[in-house]
Amino acid sequence: MVVSTEKKLVATDKGTTAAVSKDTIQVEGERRGRYTRRPTPIALLTPLKLKLLGFLVECRILSLPQLASLGQLSQKATRRQMRALFDAGLVEVVAVSRAALAPEDAPNSEKLLFGTAPNFYTPTAAAVRVLVDSGTLARHYLKRSAPFYGPKNGLFLRHELLVRDVRVWLEQLAFAGQGRTTRWEDGVDAVLDLQELGVVRPDSWFVFEMQRAERLAVLVGLVEVDRGTERGKSRWSEKLTRYHALFASERLQELTGYVKARILVFCPSASRRDLLASLIEELAGSEELAARFWIVEMSALSTSSLSSPIWRVAGQTDLIPLLKT
Repeated sequence: MVVSTEKKLVATDKGTTAAVSKDTIQVEGERRGRYTRRPTPIALLTPLKLKLLGFLVECRILSLPQLASLGQLSQKATRRQMRALFDAGLVEVVAVSRAALAPEDAPNSEKLLFGTAPNFYTPTAAAVRVLVDSGTLARHYLKRSAPFYGPKNGLFLRHELLVRDVRVWLEQLAFAGQGRTTRWEDGVDAVLDLQELGVVRPDSWFVFEMQRAERLAVLVGLVEVDRGTERGKSRWSEKLTRYHALFASERLQELTGYVKARILVFCPSASRRDLLASLIEELAGSEELAARFWIVEMSALSTSSLSSPIWRVAGQTDLIPLLKT
């Protein structure tokens, strides 16, 4: 047992930022509970912690590996940062079973019964207030609803994880100097309300700005994440009907601020990509609507750039880049 004899203030990104008072007792080698806080006031929110919190508030929920990618850190370093934020009451840790988030092709064995998935984090209301008060986020974030995630909706989280992988991909493009994300909407905030024509519910949508020669170019993407679990045509037929209504209504600019957008479909495999391309071409009813759908195998994003020929457009056979150089 180690008893502190002086007051220390730690405010770096290499350890928990906290004031440690005289006579505080620490037990060497003690393992803190994964879901149990040790209330610890943060003496200083460093730029790195603000950055991680900002991504978390924007995306509502992120896994430890995703936060590590967004922060350009190791998972160990990221876990340390998030533990400090958790103890300070700024984030929650979501309990999810390993089985709930196992890949579709994972062996259906007893190994899935034991252990938990990688840490998932959600921001608390206090975190949103801190970021708004610091000027890091706009005030409208205060009005956003805070969804509850837990063990019972683990299957839903598998889909949410894939949607956030798209956000990580966009940030990797930014790290490579290809542009920057200026807007990201997901969940209920991504809904495009056409009023009497109904609503369109993409999984998310984003605005990505790029400097092209002497002009600023913008990519607006309406994101659809397909896990390959749906059979038949009814779900995609409904989606195409909704998207047709969106573009026919000419309300895209009113809802997003831009007159053009592509529907980017992220799927688990090349075979699923090609199947969706054929299905969309069949159901679209017009070449113009089919051509708005750009489909990619999710794993291809890990080593890609905007100029990588990895996208399949419905109605075409060759893979092409999302943007020409």
